[in-house]
Amino acid sequence: MKAKNCCKTMEMELTAWKAIIYDIARKMEKLPGGEKQKILPNIEDLHMLIEEMDDRIEQIRENCTPETGIDDIKTDKEKIDQLMGGLRVKTEEAMKVLGAGNFGG
Repeated sequence: MKAKNCCKTMEMELTAWKAIIYDIARKMEKLPGGEKQKILPNIEDLHMLIEEMDDRIEQIRENCTPETGIDDIKTDKEKIDQLMGGLRVKTEEAMKVLGAGNFGG
């Protein structure tokens, strides 16, 4: 895969995950007061992840050029892979709080 395609793929994947996390955070924020208080740290963590994803997406957009070699983006890809792993864990935690029946509708 060419570096440009790899960068575009990472950008699209991060953008998709960002949208999912944003939706989860929004649903968590709509919970009744007592329920929301129990998960407030999770909501804050999700917002921090969204900001970090914004930074990574912008970094990819700015630094990815047709001349970029795959070695040049290897470190960034590893960072993004780590972020995605943490993101999946946070998503699973959020889903437990919201309940599968309350998500997506």
